[in-house]
Amino acid sequence: MNKIKENFSIIAFSLLTLLVLIIFGTFSEQFFTVGNFLKAFKHLSITAISALGLTFVVSIGHNDMSFHYFSCFSAMTMSWLIGLGFPPLAAILIGLLPAVLFGFINGVAIGTLELPDMIVTIGLGSAVYGLAYIYSGGSYIYRNFQKSGIMELNNATVAGLPLPVIFLIILYFSAWLLLHRSVHGRRFYAIGSNKTAALFSAIPVKKYIIAAFVICAVLSSFTNMVQIAAQGKGYLKGGLMLLMPSWAAVFVGISIFKKPTVYGTFLGAFLISIMQNGFTLMAVPFYFMDLVIGIVLIFSIIISGLEFTGKKKSQVLKKGEINAAS
Repeated sequence: MNKIKENFSIIAFSLLTLLVLIIFGTFSEQFFTVGNFLKAFKHLSITAISALGLTFVVSIGHNDMSFHYFSCFSAMTMSWLIGLGFPPLAAILIGLLPAVLFGFINGVAIGTLELPDMIVTIGLGSAVYGLAYIYSGGSYIYRNFQKSGIMELNNATVAGLPLPVIFLIILYFSAWLLLHRSVHGRRFYAIGSNKTAALFSAIPVKKYIIAAFVICAVLSSFTNMVQIAAQGKGYLKGGLMLLMPSWAAVFVGISIFKKPTVYGTFLGAFLISIMQNGFTLMAVPFYFMDLVIGIVLIFSIIISGLEFTGKKKSQVLKKGEINAAS
């Protein structure tokens, strides 16, 4: 009975995922086809990689409401460079530089200046998005997309696997090693758990906060570049759709494993992606997808909050028992 209680979140998630698969498999004949699974995993790569970056920020106890705006700026920069005739690799690397800069600014403002993360990220993100609109004019960029080779970022395959899926595997394995198998990961979690204690433990807190925001900005920007390569054109608003699914994926993972983890975020992204894929096959309007993702996010936050409150109460009770005994 105790084991069931301990693993309740994992069991509930597994049953929910199974139910979702059965429902979509019943209502759509295409859902369980190989072709659809390849498409679904491509889409999973978009949500999962963006959410992976956000996992680092949440692990240090902060929030980021700007990464989707940064992704718009970086992806449009890449598209503009492709239009000028830059090689795809150069366009991608140069396009990621603004993401590094914006993530660094976020990290300094929040980690060094200790400004509120919500205000900083919303403010900077809005400013960056406005700047991207000014220099791009909000128009599509098609030039050189077909002949430059940039679309191979989405279309190419390696050993039969789409390139975005390869990126997903490499990035998640690297993040797993960093967060769960290295001293750096322990430091990320230490900062998120108790920043003051981390400072007294000689952990360079400011550097890790900056690193988390830079990782988040870069991964979301790269994700949007892959998305734009799939669409075959530069589109300013493409990155805006990353915000809700990324947050939902992270909080689904937290509701399962009680803290932000690489594997939890992947499972959350998997659930969100199969729901989006199923709704697309059923021709459900986009606003209904947003509604469902919003509900998933709210319930995940509620579950995480209840578990956190329960932990706090048990800690208080234990302290009371110890004090009474002494």
